[in-house]
Amino acid sequence: MDKNPKVFISYAHKNQKYEDKVLEFANKLRSEGIDAMIDQYEEAPPEGWPRWMERQIIEAEFVLILCEETYNQKLYSDNKGKGVVWEANIVYQMLYDSTAETNKFIAAFFAEEDQQYIPTPLKPYTFYNLSDEKQYERLYWRFRGVNNSKKPPLGDLKPLPVKKRKTMFFSSPINLEKWNAAKWRGTVYLWGGDAPAIGLFFENYLKGREIFCEWKNLYKDLKFADSFLKIDYIVPPFPKTSWIYKSYDKNYGKGYFLHIGANIEASIGRASDSGIQLPELLLTTVSRYQWMDENHGSGNRDQFLDMYKKAGKYYLVPVGLKVPSAGTVIENMQFDFECAIPMKEITVTAGSAIEEENPCKAVLMKPEE
Repeated sequence: MDKNPKVFISYAHKNQKYEDKVLEFANKLRSEGIDAMIDQYEEAPPEGWPRWMERQIIEAEFVLILCEETYNQKLYSDNKGKGVVWEANIVYQMLYDSTAETNKFIAAFFAEEDQQYIPTPLKPYTFYNLSDEKQYERLYWRFRGVNNSKKPPLGDLKPLPVKKRKTMFFSSPINLEKWNAAKWRGTVYLWGGDAPAIGLFFENYLKGREIFCEWKNLYKDLKFADSFLKIDYIVPPFPKTSWIYKSYDKNYGKGYFLHIGANIEASIGRASDSGIQLPELLLTTVSRYQWMDENHGSGNRDQFLDMYKKAGKYYLVPVGLKVPSAGTVIENMQFDFECAIPMKEITVTAGSAIEEENPCKAVLMKPEE
């Protein structure tokens, strides 16, 4: 009765309103002495999410499963291995392996109509409607190991501080609607003038030019656009087990990625200037990348980097075709240097050296089909 029971709460991320409800519920349990744990209390577990979830389930005295339609669909989904799907399958396997420990796994829900979504192995056992205060009390004392009919007065367990929600700060140079319409298809290197240039080749050149004009307007007071834009090369070697080495479309790893996104450090600085301190910050951004084959010993990238180092800068330029049906030849290409974006920095990182918190990590994740 005097210890703090450890409870892991398993649920589905279906929308912000529901996540807030789960967080409020977990905070209430913790304020009443129940050591409740949810993924929202973690930012980035060092062992990775799958192992973190498995450890939480194994170490918890109770696993509370919040049942609703989204969780139920993902529990029985064929798309294994992500978020609640991974988590739910661990739960399901444990139930299957040892029905004698079913007391550890408890079904609950926030709305009466969600009773129908209780997982099959838990349907014969006691469940709880958390919208009913009496049922919540029964669940609480079950966690405490106290028979409801012999419920003693509430003890003096010191409530834990409620964890504050972080403030979301969105920073991205990518206008998704325009970027999707422009259809970025590749990269062209341009030599000449005071510095080399990276041409972003758009299938819809007019939309691509709109993106550059928008950037030009945003960064017109800056000598370089690096405080908003960040350009990265992700080059071999990639992790040894990476899917890239097995992909025909990725030339079996003979090439590199060009990644375009926000300057994260500068974004954090702008968030701080707006009054959001780092411990309270949840930074959200959008980026885009393109794979570039390097066939037959192509040295265009190396030549560009040599010229960039000598010039100390480079440009981003929109590129398209004058006549789309005429083919991709230099005579049919159009460049708009009036919309050129001056850049100071470009980062070159081996895929095998990318750290977990680096947004460029996205290029190593196999796209969902």
